[in-house]
Amino acid sequence: MASLPIYTSSSPFRLLGSICGAFILFFLLNHRAIASTECKVLNTAGAEQWFPYAFNEFEGKVRATGIAFDVLTLLAQDLGVTLKIETGLPWKRIESKLDAGELDILAGNYWNEARSRKWLITAPFAAEDVYVVLSPSLSQARGADLSLNALAQYIGVMPRGISLGEKFDSIKSNLNIIEVKDHDKMYEMIRRHRADYAVSPLSAALSHLKDAENDGMQISQSPISSNNVHFAISAKSKCASIFPEFNDVLSARLKDGSIAQIIDSYHLTR
Repeated sequence: MASLPIYTSSSPFRLLGSICGAFILFFLLNHRAIASTECKVLNTAGAEQWFPYAFNEFEGKVRATGIAFDVLTLLAQDLGVTLKIETGLPWKRIESKLDAGELDILAGNYWNEARSRKWLITAPFAAEDVYVVLSPSLSQARGADLSLNALAQYIGVMPRGISLGEKFDSIKSNLNIIEVKDHDKMYEMIRRHRADYAVSPLSAALSHLKDAENDGMQISQSPISSNNVHFAISAKSKCASIFPEFNDVLSARLKDGSIAQIIDSYHLTR
């Protein structure tokens, strides 16, 4: 998985950067008021199967978890607002509620031009690559290094209504892609020989390929796109005015290493 440079830096100035980040955060929390006193609660939601950024766990009831929610919880504390998480919302419903200001902030998304015109896209807090997951028969016949042009002759599958980044979105119409309910359904389509490949962020793909029922599927050698991961604040939300402060505390937490620690806690390896 690709990562932002600050996460992997071995620079001798890293300690200095952490100290500066802590100072900036102290200054923000003690000397800057939140831009709008109307914003007391941040209502949020995120994807249900986007491991490790936003996904559901079932512990008697549905619980939303992941890197995006962990980071957002930390930033909400820094801003002095309460975070309220909604669960059980399909992706298209999340988008429509964000459009209408019924949700204040989206817990994780890729940038694309359409989103940037209607939402306030924050600075990135992570980055990841998108890969193709090949069916056993396709990987045996063609190997794991297929070009996008080569994929055009096969049937692909991806979750319905999502964006996999500006680059992939721009070439999607040239591919034979079926959109299905979620990631689980994607892999079921491949197992039933109704699709030849799936398109997925790397970490989510690795999580599903741990399942024995998906044995024989193979991840492509090279990513088809690389994307930064952002939050998105509704332009119609009463909390839209905290957008500058949100980016400030996000920057401070990147500099002091807090976000890197959250990401590292998920032990992401290929």
